Amino acid sequence: MIHRQTNGHLIKLIGLLPLFVMHPVLAITGSTGFQPQLATQLQYEDNVRRAPAQNEQSDLLLLIKPTLPLLWGFGKHSLDLTYKGAYGQYQDQNILNYNDHRLTTKLLLDHSIRLNSEYEMGQIRDHYTPDDNNVAANLTTTTNRWRENYAKITLSYGNPSNRGQLITKLNHKQRRYTNNNQQFLDLDSTTITGMFYYRVAPKTRIPFELSTTNIDYQNANPTVDPSSNEQRFLTGITWDISTISTALFQIGALNRNYDNNLYKDTSILMLRLDGTWKPNSYTNITIGAIRDTQESLQVNSRAYIQNHIHTEITHMATPRMAFIVGALYTSAKTDDLNSISENRLNLRLQTQYSLLPWLRLSATYNHTARDSDLNSFDFTSNAIMFGAQAQFGN
Repeated sequence: MIHRQTNGHLIKLIGLLPLFVMHPVLAITGSTGFQPQLATQLQYEDNVRRAPAQNEQSDLLLLIKPTLPLLWGFGKHSLDLTYKGAYGQYQDQNILNYNDHRLTTKLLLDHSIRLNSEYEMGQIRDHYTPDDNNVAANLTTTTNRWRENYAKITLSYGNPSNRGQLITKLNHKQRRYTNNNQQFLDLDSTTITGMFYYRVAPKTRIPFELSTTNIDYQNANPTVDPSSNEQRFLTGITWDISTISTALFQIGALNRNYDNNLYKDTSILMLRLDGTWKPNSYTNITIGAIRDTQESLQVNSRAYIQNHIHTEITHMATPRMAFIVGALYTSAKTDDLNSISENRLNLRLQTQYSLLPWLRLSATYNHTARDSDLNSFDFTSNAIMFGAQAQFGN
């Protein structure tokens, strides 16, 4: 009986899709900028819980994602209020239904030709998918959910055209887990970052970055508390050759010191790479890589090391149609009380078509595979998605 009611709700939502995408929301005129967006997506996945082959469960998902940005401009300053939502309804696995929210307030002050400051506050309510982290699929309950309050302050002196530019950042967040008895993961995190860019050529700069992060777990058992302090030092090079090529490469050291002697301190070589290349006016290629640490979601476990490599190719076949191919490879390893090594591969094929100036259609295929030294972590997932995204406003 429950499944029948759920299916009825899903069918009703599908029937409302044309109403969402075919009737524009009225824009607020005047000095206020309001450009709402609405994305809808119908997705079929053959392994929604990302479980091993013998436990795979397929399902149909209807996803609705509204974006409501409101921008005020006053002189050289601006205030941006944005709401982003994600509402997911499964046909059968209704225990996996979710409604995620992100509300941000951002104030940008242009004090002078060289001095700028930015202030951002926000609240997030989100959930994990099983392949986001280092835990096995849960076959009986909903995914782990959390909420987060955060604040950011950024001060910038100078600009990219100057010989030098100094940037300081202060980030603070409070994350709390709200289900599945995951309160041992609740944490407060504060990061202070200093960055200096030195321009050695008109389009080339050398960045120096130093940061310290304090991670304080709020409800962990004192005997296995993974609270820590992390320091990073990075340098490298950035360049921007008109619209043809841009790149950022950084290399440095990352040191993490744990408050608890149960965990061995971490010292690794850290890498970052982000680059774009446009071989012609209708093709764009991006590539990136990063070596970093990731907080563990397992009890009695410290943060682990992850390596990411990704690339994406976007080709405009016509002024209205685009083809996108993307790939992400991730390797991760923990070497403490819960030793796990794994590799993950994500592939994406997508076609986008601009039906109207304000309406874009898409069809996407996603393949995700996880290979671990623990069989309970292995899975393969295939998903097909059809979507529509509408943007309105001035």
